[in-house]
Amino acid sequence: MESVDLRLLQQEYHTVTEEKLKVGALIETVLGEDDGLVFTDGRTSKPKKLIVIGIDKDLALCFGSVLINTRLNPRAAYSDEFMSAQYVLLAENYPNFLQYNSYVDCAKIFTIPQAKLMEGQYFGNLTEDDLAGIFEILETTDTLTTKEKKRFGIRRCKVKD
Repeated sequence: MESVDLRLLQQEYHTVTEEKLKVGALIETVLGEDDGLVFTDGRTSKPKKLIVIGIDKDLALCFGSVLINTRLNPRAAYSDEFMSAQYVLLAENYPNFLQYNSYVDCAKIFTIPQAKLMEGQYFGNLTEDDLAGIFEILETTDTLTTKEKKRFGIRRCKVKD
């Protein structure tokens, strides 16, 4: 009987491939200032968890993503508009990806080159309910422009009677 190396299986699962880079994919990769992050502590990069939310149809190589934050800065004065663009992900639904309930920041879309995503780790996909909840915020938030929404294939929700 042939033995199976579980470490190799796990490594293979976490490897990011083009097939895994689709809407709803959970990725952790190192992002920096050149990706749009702002640091106040002297760092220039750090590992960040993100969700792929769209492909830039013009470039076909860059992906739109929203970042996941473990907590919001308690000293920051967030606007109502910003707070309404946050979606809570429950850690119990993603035990291999999240240690704590976390916030998906739908107020800003980050454009991440495919090559940078391929350097990261893959952790599966969002549940259908979470994906629908995030897209509902992305479609209706005023923090994103119509141009940004079109670029990444985000459709504006129609008002229901």
